Amino acid sequence: MIKLFRKNRLKMLTQNKFGAYVAYAAGEIILVIVGILIALAINEHANSKKKLELRDSYMVQLNDEADQNLKKLIALDNEANRMLNELNTMFQLVLNKDYKNPKLSTKSFFLVVSKKFYPVMITYENLKFSGEVKLFDDLNIRNAISETYETFNPIEKLEASEQQAIEAYYENFLMPKVKFRNMGGSSENYGKDIYFENMVLTRMTTIAQNKEAYTNAIESLRKLKKTFAEIQSEN
Repeated sequence: MIKLFRKNRLKMLTQNKFGAYVAYAAGEIILVIVGILIALAINEHANSKKKLELRDSYMVQLNDEADQNLKKLIALDNEANRMLNELNTMFQLVLNKDYKNPKLSTKSFFLVVSKKFYPVMITYENLKFSGEVKLFDDLNIRNAISETYETFNPIEKLEASEQQAIEAYYENFLMPKVKFRNMGGSSENYGKDIYFENMVLTRMTTIAQNKEAYTNAIESLRKLKKTFAEIQSEN
């Protein structure tokens, strides 16, 4: 009887030790899991912070690019206004058949001069090709950025078309007139030529189109800057 009691007691002690070991091991596992979860949370927070800092850095650079492009576009828009005034004067002279007016000759310079827009796009290109545009979680902001830079495309196309018209005028009209004058001919009253009149109208049209494209790009850039300012104020 005593032996049986001792045996049962030993068995209980063994079971208790095993249970305590299991509880201890389970506690250790839980602590490890909690530690891993905390480490992951800290790492995720650190990564999120780095992403926000990188995004904010891009915003600063994009905002700086917007300022540079705005400055260029506003200057081009002002120049376009000046050229339209000069070309309008030429058109009125042609319309009134005032071909001997000296202004017609001096202002004909505006038929071959053109200004080109060279946009600053380094930050945008880096953002786009690196895939880091995803740093901007809001799809509307991503679209606003890309759509703003896309407003530069019509300007480039219009400038290319305008340059072709200038080159054609130079080769087909201006140079033959110069050669004719050098050979002893008179180039007076060249304003009577229909090619000249058409070129005046062409330049007036293309510059007006350029102005519209400049305006669209300027408005888009200003909206983008406003969006960045709102994001920064929220932070």
